[in-house]
Amino acid sequence: MVYELLDRRIQSLLKERKWDIPTDPQEMGIPQILEGKNTLIIAKTGSGKTEAAFLPVLSKILNIKEKGIKVLYIAPLRALNRDLLGRLEWWCENLDLRIEVRHGDTNQYARRKQALSPPDVLITTPETLQAILVGKVIREHLKKVRYVIVDEIHELATDKRGFQLSIGLERLVELAGDFLRIGLSATVGSPTKVGKFLAGNRSFEVVNAIGTKDMDISILCPESSEDDQERADELEVGLETMARLRKIKDLVDQHRSVLTFVNTRDMAEILSSRFNLMNANIDVHHSSLSKEMRVETEKRFKNQELKSLICTSSMELGIDVGAVDLVIQYMSPRQVSRLVQRVGRSGHSVERRSKGVIIVSDEDDILESMVIVRRALNGELEETNVQKNPLDVLAHQVAGLTMEYYSMEIDKAYEIIKRAYPYRDLKKEKLEEVIDLLRYIGLLWKDEEQFGKKRSTLTYYFGNLSMIPDTKQYMIIDIGSRKRIGVLDEEFIQTRAEIGGVFIVKGRAWEILDIKEREVLVSEAENIGAIPGWEGETIPVPFEIAQEVGKLRDHISQDKALNDYIADENSIEKIKKYVKNQEKLGLATDKRIVIETYENFVILHSCFGSIVNETLGTILSSILSSKFGTSIAVRSDPYRICFQFPIRGDGEILKEVLMNLKPEQVKPILELTLKRSSLFQWKLAQVAKRFGALTKDAESFHIKKVLYTFEDSPIYEETLRELFNEKLDVETTENILKKISSGKYEISLIYSKEPSPFAYPILAKMGASGIMTPKRPLKEILKLLKKRLENKRIKLFCVHCGEWYSTMTIKNLEEYPRCRLCQARFLAIITKKEKETMKALKKRLKKQKITEEEEELVINAKRTADLMLAYGKKAALVLAARGVGPQTASRILAKMQVNEDELLKDILEAEKNYVRTRKYWD
Repeated sequence: MVYELLDRRIQSLLKERKWDIPTDPQEMGIPQILEGKNTLIIAKTGSGKTEAAFLPVLSKILNIKEKGIKVLYIAPLRALNRDLLGRLEWWCENLDLRIEVRHGDTNQYARRKQALSPPDVLITTPETLQAILVGKVIREHLKKVRYVIVDEIHELATDKRGFQLSIGLERLVELAGDFLRIGLSATVGSPTKVGKFLAGNRSFEVVNAIGTKDMDISILCPESSEDDQERADELEVGLETMARLRKIKDLVDQHRSVLTFVNTRDMAEILSSRFNLMNANIDVHHSSLSKEMRVETEKRFKNQELKSLICTSSMELGIDVGAVDLVIQYMSPRQVSRLVQRVGRSGHSVERRSKGVIIVSDEDDILESMVIVRRALNGELEETNVQKNPLDVLAHQVAGLTMEYYSMEIDKAYEIIKRAYPYRDLKKEKLEEVIDLLRYIGLLWKDEEQFGKKRSTLTYYFGNLSMIPDTKQYMIIDIGSRKRIGVLDEEFIQTRAEIGGVFIVKGRAWEILDIKEREVLVSEAENIGAIPGWEGETIPVPFEIAQEVGKLRDHISQDKALNDYIADENSIEKIKKYVKNQEKLGLATDKRIVIETYENFVILHSCFGSIVNETLGTILSSILSSKFGTSIAVRSDPYRICFQFPIRGDGEILKEVLMNLKPEQVKPILELTLKRSSLFQWKLAQVAKRFGALTKDAESFHIKKVLYTFEDSPIYEETLRELFNEKLDVETTENILKKISSGKYEISLIYSKEPSPFAYPILAKMGASGIMTPKRPLKEILKLLKKRLENKRIKLFCVHCGEWYSTMTIKNLEEYPRCRLCQARFLAIITKKEKETMKALKKRLKKQKITEEEEELVINAKRTADLMLAYGKKAALVLAARGVGPQTASRILAKMQVNEDELLKDILEAEKNYVRTRKYWD
């Protein structure tokens, strides 16, 4: 048994904990580590893989007596650091070893203590490793590092934090000599690639102890019941949404601890708000919440004070929230690896099976989920994409080398960087270009063979420790109801949004009235000329999944058995009806493209996935725009691309353009199109900030200057590389075009008087007439406005006696309210500076001297009292509106509207006007 290979002191502790039988990852991983092999351990959450790495490492360092940090345990999240400390501390305390955590929140006292007396084991983050590599004192303790464990390595292998870490580890080798590397992961699509990412140019072993046979996954499409209608009205959701909410609540009630995963933070908040109204014992957890709120929520869930957490990808990682007996995925997880990782959070022990339920919505959602579940159960995960040569990370690491050594030979830096797997193909000339750029910016000095540190290097290096993109999300607020409509990503705000512009979200058109720090204030509008809004965090559906969805459509159309796929009866019934109805017009499959013309829209039905359809849509839109001499709007999803023409659409033209498009034209057209786009400018600014060419708070005129100054520089090159890697797929698009030209894809044309079933989802997003949710009747908007105003709490103060005041909601006011003490109707509404205003009014009543500021408060209060005297409750309703003071309220009330709706219309218009104009006079 492998436990017998460990130090006898650890064996005693294992017996104390009654750990008699090693788990699979321990059985397979411990011997590899003890033999001194770099090891990647792949195993499900809760399978003991942390101990599989940690126990043999402890066994090895127990006899090392010299002072210094011997083990670095690197985890991508601070929350994981917190959990790990609690989990691993017991072993270290019982073995007389010190273990501590260090990350961005670690206070100065703890840091100083670590520098003076280093722990044997340091748990940290990739960013903090960058900081301690250049720390004068703690750097000396890093010379003793013999083992580095990287947790959740799949999260780091595909992003810039990981690329930064890969060079950081090679810098650590220069300091400490070679050390043993151990990577831990729950899901990996390409184990060999991730192993190379971990080990660099060294040999490694892969221990794959994951078994998809341990998963039990079902797909449910809940049907609505009679009871759902009333609840749907109460919660202001559709009938089908209500059925899904009810099903989730039923599943939560039937289990002890449930994680409910959604794909976006916005959806997490929407579900959470509805469950609050249903009095469900459910809370929300996502990365936008404060650390304190997340920690408290995790604690309450672990202690079973909460039945379920609605969460996003932040909970995919191994944050300890105790035993979970069910995972619910709300709508398609969009990727196999996401589903496996999420469902793997349940059955959180070796013996128990992981149990998951996908609650699906529409037909696309069902088909996609069926494909993903089949692939998950067969272990067919997406390939891991480790990008090559990100230049902004390279620039930061070059600066890091100068922080460590003051100066360095270019050849030496090249040797260190090239050992890191993402930079294995880096050309020395490219490194020199980056160093030259940093010299030009003033961050380094350089001669023919060396480069070195300047005063500005330190500020640049520490200002860019984090490679996590600093992007914001903006809440969309309807000013009529003050309700949250959804969210817009910063990318949309920076590249396409403008005041007065109209966009589409949730199937409705909205006019932008104002853009604030974190909010976009809107009012409902007509949909003419509206552009779709989007949220940047949406998970892309891979090409392979979309292709299999096309294949599954073909199976259904041919009435083939669906034995390989799992779904409930309602789901199967819905997709069969969906496919059969589309088949009459033209069915897009994995081998057939259908081009559909409807009014001024042309829809290219193509099962190519999110990124390929985005790539193809960008190219085709660019060519069509040149052809027509006007901009052709485009929108894509994993299964279709929609083009909006200025006049009637023509599928023949689109087919001709598609057939004539050559694979070798793809990259040049994309480069030309991207460089002219506002998206490129926004991205360029982000990259320039990571290079130190722009400050974090640079104004837009500085950004435009950078566009010209750094054209054809590494900044430009990295911006294009990033866009090509994250948002586009050139290689697959080129392959598709080759297949089209060789006849391997059939292309058919259809012309629709009514949109085909497959066209509806994309046309709704594009705002096609008759497809989009109609603008809500004005009566409904006014009803919501009245409800908001009547629920507002106001403070009344009697200006006659100066002794009585009260706070109440407007709906509870009498038509003409009176003072409870003196019965006077001369009541002021006080909204700002309550104490100061009441004090000033009392002084005035007592004929005491008051200041100019107090005089202003008295005048304003008396104006509201005059309005209350004349109009009663109606005045309170008007004064409760946003941005409406006594003067504006007086004008509105003087109109003597014939009915309440007319009054509410005037209030709504005043609120809109305030939002539009306040920046000029606020």
